[in-house]
Amino acid sequence: MIYPKQFHGKTRDISLESHYYHRFSKEIQLPCNIYYSLTLITPDVPMREIDFLVVSPYGVITIELKNGKWRQKKGDWEFYNVRARDWEPVTGKSYKNPIEQVTTQREIIREFFKNHNQLVDLFPKEYYDSAIFFLKNERKEFHLPNDQNLFVFGGKEVGDETSLNDILESIFYRSGREPLPESVLVKAHEIIKKNLNFFQTFRSHKEKEEENLLFFTKEQFSLVQGITKYSHNLIYGSPGSGKSILCGELALQYARKGKKVLLWQGAKALYEIWKEELSQIPEKNNIELISRLNEINHNHIDILIADGIEEILHEAVLSDIKLYLSPLFWEQKEWILFVSRRLKYTSTPFLDYLQSLPVHIWDIKRNIRNSPEILAFANTLLNDFSESPVQNNLSDIQFIKTDEDLTDQIRWCYGYAKKVLEIENDEIVVLYQSEESIQKYGLKQFLEENQMRHYSCVDFAGMEETCGILIGFENWNLNETKTILAETILKIRSLVCVFYPPNEEDVIQTILKKGDSGP
Repeated sequence: MIYPKQFHGKTRDISLESHYYHRFSKEIQLPCNIYYSLTLITPDVPMREIDFLVVSPYGVITIELKNGKWRQKKGDWEFYNVRARDWEPVTGKSYKNPIEQVTTQREIIREFFKNHNQLVDLFPKEYYDSAIFFLKNERKEFHLPNDQNLFVFGGKEVGDETSLNDILESIFYRSGREPLPESVLVKAHEIIKKNLNFFQTFRSHKEKEEENLLFFTKEQFSLVQGITKYSHNLIYGSPGSGKSILCGELALQYARKGKKVLLWQGAKALYEIWKEELSQIPEKNNIELISRLNEINHNHIDILIADGIEEILHEAVLSDIKLYLSPLFWEQKEWILFVSRRLKYTSTPFLDYLQSLPVHIWDIKRNIRNSPEILAFANTLLNDFSESPVQNNLSDIQFIKTDEDLTDQIRWCYGYAKKVLEIENDEIVVLYQSEESIQKYGLKQFLEENQMRHYSCVDFAGMEETCGILIGFENWNLNETKTILAETILKIRSLVCVFYPPNEEDVIQTILKKGDSGP
């Protein structure tokens, strides 16, 4: 299997990566996964791009393509600069020559797997190999180091007349290696998928959301298929379980069947997004979108689908709700309500009333939005009584002490997200506990002048984003702070940068159950 499943498309592929991508996808018969154009992004490993990474039960190979002309002169390496029509040394790179480049890649990928496998080697050390394809040279032109895990091929050796499968077999099978269990291959794939975000690199924002939806509907198949069997549905969902995605999807499904849907979205920000999206779809005449209880002015609907109405469930008087939607409605009409799972064990007059009716209760526990690191940290904040340590390597959460210029640190976060993770500018958001917290640091004007999206935690309700920069969370020893912080973190899918004042460091270390310096 090759990832991504389609080449992301360079208009001028002078490196021939596209050509070899398609050759790898067609020629390889070995049991292996091949990853194209990986950039190691975790801060515990130096950043390095790998053209192709082959992972199999027989080991790991990093492969570098060199489509330029190279030579060794008095022990130093030079490449031929076509534009300058002259030989030049390697400058401005993190390596001195191609051999150092690929051998370093080999050590870095080994360290990368180790760091994400509880500091234990995922593959034996001798199972890591590196290869370099000199497409315009021959191997005999170079004096190479004595390295049994380094494989150098000339252009003729990797030409179209040679099978790439045979080349990989010659590396993997050369010393009678015993195959490792399939579980090791699966583990390596999960580590790469989670920490390198290679899916995000090759998909547009819209395509990523569609993929998330397909993933969700597959995982929640029983709910999607079974919910139409019941007239009354009450769905409790954990943060990140996809309640809002399901809510919108079900509204579309019912509207496409010709039913009149009253779609109630209580989260203001999400309501505004849905309002814009609904105005552009064919089903818009069958869906009436509201955000407040008093906007309900008739009962000429076939089904009510609601999300983000937790505050109303807490605050509204039962008689007020029945004023706008009568007991006859709740008893005879179809309805689907999505509510936070934290209300499952909370008694409110309205929920008690609904559960006195014939109603089917659903419970969605699985978080599909956040990485395991983000979820683990949020759970630790919410349930700080566990004796088990939080994993030391929180690769998706960056803790940044606010003892320097905050504006420079925010710019660094933006640069890291955009240049290293290839996250689009509109997928980054600055979140804060209150307006006062960013006024205190003098950041409001800076954020607005630089057109950086920013919200308070309250205003961001109902939304989610790829990358979040969190500022102004103080008094980490208070349960209120930890709860707000956890709920905010769970709205971020991939990367969270948490700014914290120096005086909070000891408390954060206690939460993480760490004893070393710095969270």
